[in-house]
Amino acid sequence: MKTALLSLPHGSLGGNRTTALRWAKLLRELGWHVARASVREQPEAQLVLALHAAHTREEVEELLRLHPAAKLVVACTGTDLYEAREESQPLLDRADRVVVLQDRMLAELSEPQRARARLIYQSAPALEDPPSPPSDHLRVALIASVRPVKDPLLAARAARMLPDTSRVRIVHLGEAIDPALTEEVRRESAENPRYEWRGHGSRLEALRLIAGSHAALLPSKSEGGASLITEALAAGTPILASDAPGNVGLLGEDHPGLFPRGDAEALSELLDRAESEEGFLQILRERSGERAWIASTDRERAAWQELLAELF
Repeated sequence: MKTALLSLPHGSLGGNRTTALRWAKLLRELGWHVARASVREQPEAQLVLALHAAHTREEVEELLRLHPAAKLVVACTGTDLYEAREESQPLLDRADRVVVLQDRMLAELSEPQRARARLIYQSAPALEDPPSPPSDHLRVALIASVRPVKDPLLAARAARMLPDTSRVRIVHLGEAIDPALTEEVRRESAENPRYEWRGHGSRLEALRLIAGSHAALLPSKSEGGASLITEALAAGTPILASDAPGNVGLLGEDHPGLFPRGDAEALSELLDRAESEEGFLQILRERSGERAWIASTDRERAAWQELLAELF
């Protein structure tokens, strides 16, 4: 049995953790032994899989010194291409394969890197017994850790702009990461009747919230290929998202639920349309249905099987 060592950034947050666990499961289903990367007491490895081309660089370079025959697959998770581009180049240049999560990432790679790149959309499970959205208000699910790049307070500001008669409620699940922003989020949750932060939640809680909401919201300033989008696609939940490249890459440029990053007024207009414009949510729901193929676990497993067949 071949061994793969999985390297991910120290203190990886929800999306990266979810991706790492899912990929480890898929590789095991394909007959691999998968272990968390460590520079000590690891079996001989044939594959090193790194999530994030910049933050895993030191660990990966040490692993390759210990396992010089191992193939290297680097998965770009977003900030490595959009914010840490220079720091990412050494691993991207060294990688036998580069995995991108949506097609717009390909434009961020050099021509030699692009030749070794493979597009693998993330999959997501569909709940067997999903909850129904409430009937007395319009619930919007926001799944985002509390840190500036996720811009979680944009939703609260947009909700404050809605008409007095609005019954929109933003329900936010997300781990407290940035202390100063967390204090703002707590204060907003206490003072804004249309915004509720519930703190960190389990994966199952997040999936149930997405399935039991009228819409899912992703206001991030930057995204690589958000798990929230594929989870919402799997649930058939309408999606409102910022025009970050990762979101556009998954949803398409003509997605009717896109709004400019950081634009609370534009988001407020979309929330108002979702609540008051007959048929708008159905248009978004149909669009999610058209893109639901992205969330297929069988498709993601097959993509990994093809990539591994190229290398071994």
